[in-house]
Amino acid sequence: MAKYSQQERRDDGVEVEAWSRGIMVGLYRVARLLSLISFRLDREELQLKLPKSGSKNRILETVWRILVVLTYASVWPTLSAHLITTQPESYADLFAALQSTSVSILAVISFIIQAKGENKFRTVLNRYLALYRRICTATRVKQLFPMRFIVYFLLKLLLTIGGCVHELPPLLQVEHFADVGRTVAVIVGIYMWLGTLFVLDACFMGFLISGILYEHMASNILLMLQRMQIIEFPDKAVRMSNYQRMRLLCDYADELDEYAAIYSELYEVTIAFRRMLQWQILFYVYYNFISICLMLYQCILRYLDEDEKALVSLAMATIKLFNLILLIMCADYAVRESQKPNRLPLDIVCTDMDQRWDKSVETFLSQQQTQRLEIKVLGFFQLNNEFILLILSAIISYLFILIQFGITGGFEASDEVRNNF
Repeated sequence: MAKYSQQERRDDGVEVEAWSRGIMVGLYRVARLLSLISFRLDREELQLKLPKSGSKNRILETVWRILVVLTYASVWPTLSAHLITTQPESYADLFAALQSTSVSILAVISFIIQAKGENKFRTVLNRYLALYRRICTATRVKQLFPMRFIVYFLLKLLLTIGGCVHELPPLLQVEHFADVGRTVAVIVGIYMWLGTLFVLDACFMGFLISGILYEHMASNILLMLQRMQIIEFPDKAVRMSNYQRMRLLCDYADELDEYAAIYSELYEVTIAFRRMLQWQILFYVYYNFISICLMLYQCILRYLDEDEKALVSLAMATIKLFNLILLIMCADYAVRESQKPNRLPLDIVCTDMDQRWDKSVETFLSQQQTQRLEIKVLGFFQLNNEFILLILSAIISYLFILIQFGITGGFEASDEVRNNF
């Protein structure tokens, strides 16, 4: 019965790993479809490689990206047009319009940085793929991704689709397809906006994968310590000589050294990923923050006007908030899992038995203290669970400011809003 249960768990792990790899390949194909990457995947070597020389014309590529950026910059304000009024009637409307403009500028800057950093993106992804193979080899497993990866991916996919349902309809109005030029501009704008959403979701995926790799490595170190108990507390049924015990301890020391090298590489690749996409992460946080505030402000105004669309604004604001929380939680998850080895009894097990093991433990723990993972964005803020409370308090404060401006006005505030309050 135990063998049957173990075999069933192994089959479930293989199936989860197959689904996880299928998701990753699907994301690669979507990125190719959205023209975010031009390199190809070599499945045999599990590496991303540049296309053959001469297959790309750099001049045409540069011209194409300039046209795309200009089109993207012209179409972006339409995406946020439903959040602000055409002609501001109060300081609140003017404030919302300025915030929408700042989001537009930051979106264009983010897209330009994304277009220029394709080679860096390929390098970081190749390091992730090489690290994946190295971890599978060092830990002697073929199933690395847990069911949590699929669940989090599906949850993020639903939140992204929910946001698109609210953001894309303003671009699909009939007046935007009055002539060929505007039609092409709108189609290109939608195409590049989907690419921007993909890159923003890639921030979430990177932190989630780093957290899963850190968790897998910590679990293997814990299993190694459990296997080492036979050295410190010999079993009477299995007698081992001192030479066998020292040899086994040296083998575990070599294994710990390999784990230390993997931890170092995982730390460096996670930091490289954060540096590469820190502008996109900043845009992700700022865009969702502004959208949440404006949607809640719109929800309050619609509620005062007894408009049934107030619930729609509230639902969309909730989706944006969950998007932001999910990104922050995945970043915090990666940080917490990277610190797990510090809580393991590495410096207690088999101490004073062999200098080789003591030296390996000392080196590993010193490395953990030196390479302490922190996910900071441009030095402005650190992504952890405490940042969620900071975001919520900022949303409440910002919303009170908008409501106050909406009530007091400043230049001919709406009498209807004032009377309702």
